Amino acid sequence: MIPAETLQASHPAAAPESRLVALAAPESQAAVQYRVLFQRLLRVASRRPARVVAITSAGRGEGRTTTAANLALTAAQESKTVILVEADLRRPTLAALLGLAPRAGLADVLDGTAELGQAVVRVGGLAVLCAGDARDPAASLRSPRVPAIVEQLRAAYEHVVLDAPPALAFADGDRLAAAADAVILVIRAGVTPRNVVRLALEALGERAAGVVLNDVDPASAGQGRWLHADSADAVPVPGSRRSAG
Repeated sequence: MIPAETLQASHPAAAPESRLVALAAPESQAAVQYRVLFQRLLRVASRRPARVVAITSAGRGEGRTTTAANLALTAAQESKTVILVEADLRRPTLAALLGLAPRAGLADVLDGTAELGQAVVRVGGLAVLCAGDARDPAASLRSPRVPAIVEQLRAAYEHVVLDAPPALAFADGDRLAAAADAVILVIRAGVTPRNVVRLALEALGERAAGVVLNDVDPASAGQGRWLHADSADAVPVPGSRRSAG
């Protein structure tokens, strides 16, 4: 693994309504669904490369970051070596979600002002690479360093989870998805229009491994479906209406 500073982060794991249900409420229905999601991701990996997975959404506010963080935490709880990478440089929220102080991150590595080992931190069993200080996010994400950094992470960890920008919001989302083996699209139940979901899946093409239906009413959690043709049943994730991007 890449050397990383170990932090005793004050992430909100103990908060009763924490969005990090994998930590705060491991026996909850939502946490169970993240474990189901991870197992289905392993099943996908048995048929196609899926070591580097990008979590994206059609737009903002659909639970993308929450899903990425809980998926990465779930994988780490399974004794896997995992790194969670915040690849949304325009509106970073991961540091706040995990209770981390500002520090060098992905943008600084892409700009050449920090080494990867300096930017990666360890929170419990999870390695984390936050967005850092992106003065020009578009320019950072056009850096020729992007593929090389992804390959470094691929070689160092069993699972690399990218919290990618919305697929339809910026061209950067597609660029980052192109560096991933597979992409999971997060949509918000009762909010994301069907035609927008269709457009996002078309934009992702063959890289789309499946769809997570987020913010599902627990009473109907068993009724969701994966929307991509190559995928099996859905992984509905019940949650509050406060889901983050």
